[in-house]
Amino acid sequence: MLDIYLVQMEMAPNDKAKNFAKVRELASKIRKSADDSVPGLIILPEMFATGYLPLHPESAAEDFFKNNAGETADFLYKLANETGCAIMGAGIEKSSESDAARDINESQKLLNHSSVYIPRNTQEYARYDKRHPFFMEQKKFSAGDKVSLFEIKDWNIAATICFDLRFPELYRDAVKAGARLITVQAAWPAARIAHWKTLLQARAIENQVYIAAVNGIGGPSYGGNSMIINPKGEIIASTDASFEGIVHARIDSKSQEEYRKQFPVLKGIVPEEYF
Repeated sequence: MLDIYLVQMEMAPNDKAKNFAKVRELASKIRKSADDSVPGLIILPEMFATGYLPLHPESAAEDFFKNNAGETADFLYKLANETGCAIMGAGIEKSSESDAARDINESQKLLNHSSVYIPRNTQEYARYDKRHPFFMEQKKFSAGDKVSLFEIKDWNIAATICFDLRFPELYRDAVKAGARLITVQAAWPAARIAHWKTLLQARAIENQVYIAAVNGIGGPSYGGNSMIINPKGEIIASTDASFEGIVHARIDSKSQEEYRKQFPVLKGIVPEEYF
């Protein structure tokens, strides 16, 4: 089993300190001990620390590889220790391209980044760079180049970010690699919130995976409606666009395994050990 906590929040533009304080306040009641039999995963929205999208994203870029590499990494590390949970944050990372590559294409030097920290570990535990930058990102952000899986206890988890949701092949690749849970960190607009709901359920149904999707609220257009969906496409926890707080559900792998055996649409696609 796994406890999932989605932090749906209104993000203050370009104010990391205020956003860090907001997350800490909203997550103040989430506490797991080291010997807790059910681990926890806290998931924050896309670019939660700065809001989406800073006018000058270069000024907000930072490193995430170690807790003391940047402000956001330090916050994620500390929050993991305070809550006893794995923390999935997000932000703008400096590209690791070589200097020669940057000279060729200096404009694309940023990454829309997802970063995972776990308790008592000063190194970034897992990372993912958005594979499909949104239209307004494409001049300054490079695309990630791989599916990224990480493990919490017996859960294989894959990360995705916002616009990635419109590309089903990415989700199928994650499932082929063994993902049982796929996360979505977003700043999805209210104008297209019907697409958000439909696509999230479609990704769960076609891949027989759990989907945990967190969105922002407020700002110029964020549509909220964060939700957790089971492998049958059923919404097991959700909220609307007016709520600021935690959306929680406890998920279990046994029911997922049983469903995949009863309705084996992924047979021959995913490894046998995941049936």
